[in-house]
Amino acid sequence: MAFKEKSAWLMLIATLVVGLYMTYAVVQTYLELQQVPAVLPVFIKLTVTLIILSVIGQIVLAIANHKQAEQKADEREKVFIRRGQAAAGGVLAFGVVTSLLHFLFLSDGNLLFYSCLLSLVVAQVVEYAVQIASFRRGY
Repeated sequence: MAFKEKSAWLMLIATLVVGLYMTYAVVQTYLELQQVPAVLPVFIKLTVTLIILSVIGQIVLAIANHKQAEQKADEREKVFIRRGQAAAGGVLAFGVVTSLLHFLFLSDGNLLFYSCLLSLVVAQVVEYAVQIASFRRGY
């Protein structure tokens, strides 16, 4: 398995864990208080958690695969990465536009923020999933 694929797996899992926890925390707070929770506390907690998971994970991957980690991406890997980024861009654009349209009807800034953040998380998950699928099939 290529180092870039291992890295994509790591980031996919970290993003899913943090994204699912964020969704759970926001939905639970909404169900309890009947309002969308404040943005800053949840955002800071999730951002710090994702940074810690990614940095520690990438360090462990680099130590375990130090020769592969030092190599630059070959042409095939660059295509896989670009393919994932292109798919993620479309998902993000759709999610943000949908969030903005939703805001026009509900006028809730916190909900707009969480909708856009969820769009970003889903786009990242799609990016890593497309990269992994490309690595797995080999083209």
